[in-house]
Amino acid sequence: MSRFIISADTTMDLPMEMIKKHDIRPVASYVNLGEEDLPDWPDLTQKDLFDYVAKSGELPKTSAANPFDYENFFRKIRETDDRPIIHICKTSGASSCYENAKTAAEEVENVYCVDSWGIGSGTGLLVLRAAQSDIEDPEALVEDLNEYRTRIECSFVIETVDYLFKGGRCSGLAAIGANILKLRPEIIMTEGKMHAGRKLRGRYDKVLMDFTAEKLGQPEQYEPDYLFVNHTLQDPELLQKLMDYIRGLNYFKEVIEVPACAAIATHCGPGTFGFHPVRKKA
Repeated sequence: MSRFIISADTTMDLPMEMIKKHDIRPVASYVNLGEEDLPDWPDLTQKDLFDYVAKSGELPKTSAANPFDYENFFRKIRETDDRPIIHICKTSGASSCYENAKTAAEEVENVYCVDSWGIGSGTGLLVLRAAQSDIEDPEALVEDLNEYRTRIECSFVIETVDYLFKGGRCSGLAAIGANILKLRPEIIMTEGKMHAGRKLRGRYDKVLMDFTAEKLGQPEQYEPDYLFVNHTLQDPELLQKLMDYIRGLNYFKEVIEVPACAAIATHCGPGTFGFHPVRKKA
C-alpha cells in the first residue's frame, strides 16, 4: 500500500488504466450545457461538447469544484483512511481549483495541496510523479513536486480562434482576420500561466508537423520516461501521422496520447494539438 493517498482534479488527462493502476482519486470540474451542470469526467466527451456548440451556437461555461465539494471529498476519504492526502490541482493561473482545495484542506487533517502549474497531462505528470515516488515525508514530496513542475513544458497549437472568440478571449475583428489569413496561435505555459506564442500560418497539417519537429528536434534535453500528447484533433489520419513521427524519434519510452477532457476542450475547441515533455535537471 502507498504511503499516501493521491488525488487530483479530473483535468489531469491521464488514461483510465493509469488512474486505476495507481488508485488516483479524481475530483470533477464542471461543464455547463444549457441548464445542466455536468461533471467533466469520465462520461462527458469532446463529441458531446462540440455537438452542443454546433447545435446551440453557444460556448459552454466551466467551473471548478467549490470548497464544499473538496471538503466533502476529503472527509469521505477520512472515514476509512488516515494516510496523508496529496491533492494535485489544475494550475491556479487558469482556475480556482487550487484555492478552493486549499480552503477545504484547512478543515480536514493531513491534506496537502499542490498547484501543478499545468493543464491536461501537465498536471497528470505530477500525479504520476507522486504515485511512483518513494519519498516518505509528505512535505518532502510536496517540495519534490514543486521542483518537478518547473521542468514540465507545455505548448500547443489551436486550429481556429472560433472558440477563443466565443469565450471572449479574442475580438470579432481579430477572429475574422486570423481565420482569413489561416493564422494558428501557439499557446505556451510559463509558471502556470498561458501566454500567446507565435502565430503560425499555413495549411494546418503542415503547421502541426513543423511545430512538432521543431519542439522535439532535440529530444535528448528531455527526460525519456514519458511524453504525453493532448489534443482535440478531429482528423484521425493527421493524428496518426503526428504520433508516428513522435514515436519514430525512438527516444521516449512511453508516448501516451490522451484526448483533452471536456473542461479543457471547452476553451480550446476542436483541432488543438500539443504535448508535455519534461526537461532534464540541469
